[in-house]
Amino acid sequence: MEAAIRLCNFSPTSYSGNMASQFSKDGKYFACLSTDGKLKIWDTVSNSFDQEFTPDFHLTSPCTCLHFIQSDPTANKGASPRKKKRKDSESNYYPNIALGTTSGQLIVYSISKANVECTINGNTNQSINCLSTVDHATVYSGSDQSILVWSLHKRKLLDKWKGGNEKITAILAIPNSDKILTASKNIKMWDVQLKEVLRTFTGHSSDVTFLHYVSPKGKEDAYFITGSKGDRLLNCWNLSDSTSNKNSVASFLMDDTVHTVCIVVANDGSTKMAATIRSGAVHIYQHTLNGKCNKPLKPKTTVQVVSDAGQSKELVKPIRIVGALFRDDETLCVGHGTEVALTFENISVSYHKKVHCLIRKDLRVSKTSKDDQSSKIQTPIISNDVHYLSSHPISVAKTSKRRNDGQMEVPMEKRLENLTINKLDGLQVPKVDNVAQLLMQGLHSKDKSILRTVLCKRDENVIRNTVKRLPIQMLIPLIQELATYVQGKTLSSQIGAIWLKHILQVHAGILISNPELPDLLGSMLGSIESRLTLLTPLNKLKGRLDLLVSQVSRNSTQDTGENEEQALLVFNDKDSSDSDEEDIELENNSESENEWEEDSSDEEPVEENDENTDLESESMSS
Repeated sequence: MEAAIRLCNFSPTSYSGNMASQFSKDGKYFACLSTDGKLKIWDTVSNSFDQEFTPDFHLTSPCTCLHFIQSDPTANKGASPRKKKRKDSESNYYPNIALGTTSGQLIVYSISKANVECTINGNTNQSINCLSTVDHATVYSGSDQSILVWSLHKRKLLDKWKGGNEKITAILAIPNSDKILTASKNIKMWDVQLKEVLRTFTGHSSDVTFLHYVSPKGKEDAYFITGSKGDRLLNCWNLSDSTSNKNSVASFLMDDTVHTVCIVVANDGSTKMAATIRSGAVHIYQHTLNGKCNKPLKPKTTVQVVSDAGQSKELVKPIRIVGALFRDDETLCVGHGTEVALTFENISVSYHKKVHCLIRKDLRVSKTSKDDQSSKIQTPIISNDVHYLSSHPISVAKTSKRRNDGQMEVPMEKRLENLTINKLDGLQVPKVDNVAQLLMQGLHSKDKSILRTVLCKRDENVIRNTVKRLPIQMLIPLIQELATYVQGKTLSSQIGAIWLKHILQVHAGILISNPELPDLLGSMLGSIESRLTLLTPLNKLKGRLDLLVSQVSRNSTQDTGENEEQALLVFNDKDSSDSDEEDIELENNSESENEWEEDSSDEEPVEENDENTDLESESMSS
């Protein structure tokens, strides 16, 4: 049985703090650009750090992207057959790396020489965002809005043309053809000779970060997979000329944005894909590319790496997986750690398990234990005859550290769950006789879930109390909401009729004074009459009687005052007794004054002078 066909892993240009990284075609080397502008290379077979390269202008013109290039077979001309044979065998293990910079220069780094092979200046002063190649001679790159073609043999820029009005964020050279793919938000297929757009693919909402070519074994159709920095989906597109579909044929669902992708195609035609996401896990998918798939595909299994906590009861810490590569159908090479310390290991993937959790030791943790660190700390001895140079004595604050009793703290979600009121023996749980406040909130926000919770109650006492406490301005929105219930199916129409009945009984006077009443109730009354065709006269009579009885009973309760609510709390002032005595004295004084007036009225009137009468008449006239 032949081995599976392994396709090289392409990693996107660094964005949002993610370092640009990629495996070599044979999987022996892993290269990445660190955040400080250095190129670091690891040997994945021996799990060792191999090389580090720092460009002279890494501060003024840092590297932005990288891509592995196959070694040039013509470089061994002129050598002896024995040396040529040895170099041919070594050429597969020492590929070159193309680096793009922000100043528009292309750097070719040789792993065998551990130095720069050549530097090509395109004189464009535009940042190189992405790289792609299918052979050892030609490199395609995407700049801000331009597509560049580089020749490594002639060491110069061959061609350049504008690729659109948007920034090119990913590029892919299609093998065995003169076509390339460029991507920003949309993906375009170009003819390199004619410099024309052949097809356009749409489907991503943000900038595409990488393009990956897939060719299933034994099939004529070719595909490519894309991922963007804002979508949590990987889309697969058909490259066949026979199809003109612009939409993706399959989508792969994940819980975070993707960073790197590796694909292997087995002999049975199934495609296995390992996608490294931003959170540090690896999702593994298995699917046979054959026609359109309607639903997004979920991962078969997920690989995660966490740190070994040892004997302590602390929470485990995740270790980020930087890249993954298929060695064969069942073996996956995983690189986990940071850009300072990376560890590569091969794991066997089982598709029957949902999650593979690898417990490894975190290299960032110091090897010395807490006991060893505490033993190295020496406290100075201070005697009593110490003289301080300051005028005020120095007080040393003692910092008390919180004691850890080894118990895990209860999360906030569990604490909130414990606050719920449980009905125990002898405990009276307060009952709510109305939901007016919740109904007002639902009508204001137009939240269907809140309205469904409130309106689906069958207790008529709660419904009537809610309608009584509802403000007048909320009646019209409530009636409009009940119109959909009344015109619905049997259960919803029954609930709507109950609410409508209590609204009419409680607020009949307000609704009658509304000039828009026929428009509000016309549709509901028509649907009710259509359902009760045989019993329409009886129901009309019953409804009128219910309205009359409710109004009469309401008026009687208002007259008698039975419905008056008593005060829940009566406050007695401290000086209430004094005020009562003053009221009694005032009443006695008023009674004595009335008696005096009566006595004075019995006496004869006193004659007034004419002058006084004249003055009074003048004042009255004025």
